[in-house]
Amino acid sequence: MQFLSRFKHLINDMVHPAKNPDLQRAQCIALGRQIPLMYSILIVASWMLAANFYPLAPVWLTLLMPMLLTAAFMVRLIYWLRSGTAIDDQNAIPGVLHRINWVAAILAAGILAWAAALFPYGGPFLQGHVTFFLALSAISTMFCLIQARAAAMTVALVAVTGALILIIWSGNATIMAMGLNIVLAVAAAMFLVTIQGRNFERMVAAQIRARQREEDQRRLLRMVDDMPIAVLTVDPEKLVVTYANETSIRTMRQIQDQLALEQEALVGTSIDVFEHLPHGARAALSDPAGLPYHTRMAVGPEVIDLQITGVWAEDGAYIGPMLSWAIVTKEVEAEQHIRWLAHHDTLTRLQNRARFREQLDEVLETPAGPISLLFVDLDGFKLVNDTMGHVVGDEVLTSVAARLHEICTEQQAAIGRLGGDEFAIILPSGDEERVNQFCLRLISSLSLPFRLEDQRSVEIGASIGIATAPRHGKRSKELLSRADIALSVAKIAGKGTFRRFEPEMERQVQERVALEAELREAIRNRRGLYVFYQPILDIASGRVTAREALVRWHLPQRGWISPSYFIPIAEQSGLIRELGLFVLEQACSDALQWADGARVAVNVSPGQLGQGTIANAVLSILLRTGLAANRLEVEVTETALLNEEASGIGDLRHLRAMGVRVALDDFGTGYSSLAHLRAFPFDKIKIDGSFVRDALTRPDCAAVVGAVADLGRRLGVTTVAEGVETEEHLKLVTREGCVEVQGHYFGSPEPEGRDIGEVSRLTASA
Repeated sequence: MQFLSRFKHLINDMVHPAKNPDLQRAQCIALGRQIPLMYSILIVASWMLAANFYPLAPVWLTLLMPMLLTAAFMVRLIYWLRSGTAIDDQNAIPGVLHRINWVAAILAAGILAWAAALFPYGGPFLQGHVTFFLALSAISTMFCLIQARAAAMTVALVAVTGALILIIWSGNATIMAMGLNIVLAVAAAMFLVTIQGRNFERMVAAQIRARQREEDQRRLLRMVDDMPIAVLTVDPEKLVVTYANETSIRTMRQIQDQLALEQEALVGTSIDVFEHLPHGARAALSDPAGLPYHTRMAVGPEVIDLQITGVWAEDGAYIGPMLSWAIVTKEVEAEQHIRWLAHHDTLTRLQNRARFREQLDEVLETPAGPISLLFVDLDGFKLVNDTMGHVVGDEVLTSVAARLHEICTEQQAAIGRLGGDEFAIILPSGDEERVNQFCLRLISSLSLPFRLEDQRSVEIGASIGIATAPRHGKRSKELLSRADIALSVAKIAGKGTFRRFEPEMERQVQERVALEAELREAIRNRRGLYVFYQPILDIASGRVTAREALVRWHLPQRGWISPSYFIPIAEQSGLIRELGLFVLEQACSDALQWADGARVAVNVSPGQLGQGTIANAVLSILLRTGLAANRLEVEVTETALLNEEASGIGDLRHLRAMGVRVALDDFGTGYSSLAHLRAFPFDKIKIDGSFVRDALTRPDCAAVVGAVADLGRRLGVTTVAEGVETEEHLKLVTREGCVEVQGHYFGSPEPEGRDIGEVSRLTASA
């Protein structure tokens, strides 16, 4: 079965030669060198056999047949001599190999037939010559056709077949022995041809792989040479540069002034050309165990990014290190800038909130003694920012940061801007006296005028809250929270001062939070909230022209809560809008019931203006209650306009267009009263009560009252004097020219009739 399988494989090779183009070409080249020798041997051997049989055999066997064989041999010999050792047309090679198989079979059969025809004409000696001729022809042909194994095996089969025929035919013991030797020799030759043929194929395959590797290496080198990345290879033992691609050469030109080396001489130079090569990089170049390796190093003003990777052979052997490098100076600068931006405030160049918090955590984790955290907030900055613009505000903040930095540097204190006009300072001291002196110096410095670029002068102030670690907390969150609480207390105390955190402050804050929740609940359920009214009278007639609506709040467990306490809570928590709408709707409903037809005045807080919603809300309430628009007055303070002047004035214009009257409350306490009077035609100006109360003892206050009254008369605007509490106050404001008055002299805020009984009961039980 194995023989049949091999025979089938042999026939298949004859019909379908190897399809590997490279192997086919190699076979043709080798055969082109060996086949001419084969034909030369066959020609000589054939004529020698013919010469020995010439006297005995017919002429056609001794002359004609040798001539035909020689002619055939010569044709093939000339073909192979002309083809040389190469085949130009790859497409023709399979046909050449295919023909070799069949030509070998035909020639072998022809030689066997001729030799068999001569065999009977000779005696034992000549018959031995025939046997020798067949052996010589077969073996020499097989070895010359090693690269064409199918053809060699065909010749072997023919030779074995002929030897067996001659053995049977002769009946001579000597001939039989010779024939047996031929079979053994041919079998050995077949074995050798098989081995050598396979070796040849392996050799060709190895050569192909070697050429492929060389081509791959050349292609890789071309690719590496054209890469936009600078690449070097280094001898791991001598640390000498063995290869540098074009990008390396170009990159080297950029730092040539920093290196004592021409870029063309880079290959063959020690890697020490980079004088500042880190020790770790040097070790990685020599020992692949340290790979991959990445570092950055300075070469003069430039920064080099260096990455070292290993190159290994297919068998895993270490070939050497490959360096990729680039000049990353600009990238490093960009990274440093980005890192700086992540940790600093771009306006003041101080640490930002995130970085300051990190530094505070670091200080708290490695305490070297007590530290003080100062929370600094600027007094009056918002007014400057709103009235003079954000550009001026930024200029002031920059100057503030410069003053803080100068003072903090002297005390080795860290400073950061937490946002807006809030700053924080880490002072490495827990000594109260030292901290107090430091705070006083800060407040004094920030209270000095700030000279702007346009030569204008701005004055602000500062309030400071203090928390000390570890006394007030060991974590940054606790300290920041408690310093913020202390800051709030400092502002309530009158600003321009500092306060140190005390546990009682935290309790007050918690109480404030609880009060906010209760206020939210009161607004939602409309429980405990009442609207009181204080009359405003015309001086000349004594008639009540309007009543100002004032909200009051009562809690069962706390009693009456002062408006000065819960109104700021409502404003800070965002509840002021809902509270304001409650007062407005209640006031409009109550005014509709007043028999004297007086107007109702309702205060509008800063949180209600500038949102574009107040006009629609007022219109909706007027329609719902049925109150005429001209019976409603809205009172706004200058502070409310300062927050959102443009949009706030727009809201007031919409109200005025509806017929609602608009009054400017607390006039004289703001910073730009005249500008507001010019920006909007108010129906009424209410002079702040502090001027009226002090006018009896302070001529300057009396002058203010007179000036505002005169201004109102010239503008055709009603002026109302608030804070009239005595007969003397009334005489003074009448003399100064005021038109209307309001104060306890004419009546304190009182609840509406339906609420009088309940309010009296709540007041009595308090």
